[in-house]
Amino acid sequence: MSVLYPRLLGDAARELHQECLQASVTELSGRHALRHPSAVFAATGGRRVSPEELDRLRNDVLEVAARAGFPEGVRRQDRVTFDLEIAQLLHERCGLVAGEAAVRPIWAFLALVLLPDVSYWRYPRPPGDRVLGTDITRHVWGRLWWRAHLLAVPQQYRRYRLLDTFGEAAFDQIFARRRSIGGSRALVRMIAEVWPSVDRGGVPEREVLVDVLKRLSRLGAVVDFESLDFDELRSQVMGAVAESAGLLRAQLSAIGPRHAGV
Repeated sequence: MSVLYPRLLGDAARELHQECLQASVTELSGRHALRHPSAVFAATGGRRVSPEELDRLRNDVLEVAARAGFPEGVRRQDRVTFDLEIAQLLHERCGLVAGEAAVRPIWAFLALVLLPDVSYWRYPRPPGDRVLGTDITRHVWGRLWWRAHLLAVPQQYRRYRLLDTFGEAAFDQIFARRRSIGGSRALVRMIAEVWPSVDRGGVPEREVLVDVLKRLSRLGAVVDFESLDFDELRSQVMGAVAESAGLLRAQLSAIGPRHAGV
């Protein structure tokens, strides 16, 4: 059974976003709340999250943020560490199932009502999609929950060991293809499992990954990745990776070192 979170719908979310843009992080710390008059819950599908659980979640996020420098400025590496810790925290603590986590207004509530100060600290003066929930792949919190959900391995020991395999931009390439690639958690995990061993030969990671994902998307039209056992799935992914990396290395060699960085 999923835990149900408040859903902050469009007009109210946009109004709050405009207000938050005009406030400092310190001011936003005093504006956080555990409820909002315009927020609604789903009628069925689980139990409603309690105010105590929301308060505990906020405090846990604040602890992680404080280690990353909140409420002061944050360095790039601290942002990376923060994102990885928060991804695991949200996935472990929120009690969401994928169907509920796909509801965009719940992420708007977390960003604008429960955690406005941390949201606008992590992304100062963010565009709307970072906080409104219009695009979960870019949402300050939603993208992290889904990152953990897709990469968490079934075993309890080191369940989140694959989280740091890809940077944010690289993982966005996977999540943006959530219908063809991200719909199979087994496939996403296998890509992450084999990725550290890929010999890119100087080809940028993003170029190789995009080509691999295109190959796997085409293959998915005739292969049910979820029905494959571990060895079969690994073989399919390794084959796609080898083809992509080999082709792109050859193209890079043909261009020559003088033009490779152009």
